[in-house]
Amino acid sequence: MTNVLAIVLAARFLGVNNFGLFSSLLAIVSILSKFSDFGIEPIIFREFSKNKNNFKLFNSSITLRLLLFVITIVVFNIIAPFLYLTTKEIILSNIIFLTIVFSSKMIVVRELLATPFKVNLKMHYPMTFQLLDNLILLGLIFFIPSAPDPVLYFVIIYSVSNVPGFFLMFYFLYKKFGYRYKFSLTQATWILKESLPLFGFVILTTVFLQIDVVILSYFKGNYDVGIYSAGVRLTMPLSIIPGAIVTTVFPILVKRLTDKANTEFITNLVIKLLFFIAFILAAVFSFGSKEIVTIIFGQEYSSSALSASILYWCQIFLFFTHYSLNVLIADNRQHYNFLYSIVQVTANLIFAFLLIPNYSFVGAAIAKLIASFVSFVFILYALNKFGFTPS
Repeated sequence: MTNVLAIVLAARFLGVNNFGLFSSLLAIVSILSKFSDFGIEPIIFREFSKNKNNFKLFNSSITLRLLLFVITIVVFNIIAPFLYLTTKEIILSNIIFLTIVFSSKMIVVRELLATPFKVNLKMHYPMTFQLLDNLILLGLIFFIPSAPDPVLYFVIIYSVSNVPGFFLMFYFLYKKFGYRYKFSLTQATWILKESLPLFGFVILTTVFLQIDVVILSYFKGNYDVGIYSAGVRLTMPLSIIPGAIVTTVFPILVKRLTDKANTEFITNLVIKLLFFIAFILAAVFSFGSKEIVTIIFGQEYSSSALSASILYWCQIFLFFTHYSLNVLIADNRQHYNFLYSIVQVTANLIFAFLLIPNYSFVGAAIAKLIASFVSFVFILYALNKFGFTPS
């Protein structure tokens, strides 16, 4: 909630155009960050669920992600001049790149550090550190109006505010689990082999989440991106709901699958719960979307109400697939995750290019809704293929 409040205040202080510029650059960095991600975390989570003391594998995974981060940022700076980015945009992008390592918002290195806490059901530690990051950001945001360059100032505090929580993660990993980081690549080859199907999945999933912003920026400009991003920001906190449920259920699911026990009851229960929550949220928001957007972001963002409502209805399909994809990972069928992401991104790109030129941010939201539904149908097919039909 503090992160949402911080972004809302930043959007108000920056204005639609500057907020649109920040959102465009963040979308580009988010897509590129997944080359550092490589789909490693779900594999480490799965293996940790089997053996809670496998820190050799943990060290290799952290080292591997840090090396991939260095390669990613070097390649970006080589190709950036050919992407017609201005010098200021390149500088801002490089600052945002720091969030790949330090921030829990990018879900790369910090996500890995949270794995031992997840497995041992001690997620209150990473959540507390994330809250600290957000409170620091929230406090610094109030100085935006007095900053000579508001966008540059916001990008700096957006990145630097995550540093305290990052180091606290290492401290409490040592205190609670006796963990100390050691540079290691002993199991890097195995990790890359296991993660390869998920690498394509995480890249394409991030493309699905961010490419509409990039396309909208190309066809319409920063103002339309700013309007659309306000609606996107209202739906982003919702991912916490399926994420929290999956974090709780995943170790149990892995154990039951390892023991060849039946998982149908627990899976049906989770799916029903997620559907109910998503439907209620979408229905309630749709009835008062314009008033909610105006109260939160201000009158200048009021035109994002319709696109925000459409994005809320996407959550019905996205909540379901979030859990279902983790079922596939737990059962070592992660190649279906990659196929799912291909279907999702292909549908999104087709309809985004068809709708955005004429319908701007509303077209972007409709394209995402269509893609969410099409990929939902595919995941039903995948689940049914190995004998599970959700009730």
